[in-house]
Amino acid sequence: MTFWTWIAIAIVLIGGVIAANGGKKKTERKNVVALLWFVLAVILFFIWWFTR
Repeated sequence: MTFWTWIAIAIVLIGGVIAANGGKKKTERKNVVALLWFVLAVILFFIWWFTR
């Protein structure tokens, strides 16, 4: 994978961690699972985008 692919993945992961920890109330489990699926989908999209 290229440098830009790793940068894109890092941005998504950092954004996901900030979003998960940003709420002051305890986040419901289903919201955490949905966030993890979204982050995984974006990572896969970036891998596909930068390797085509």
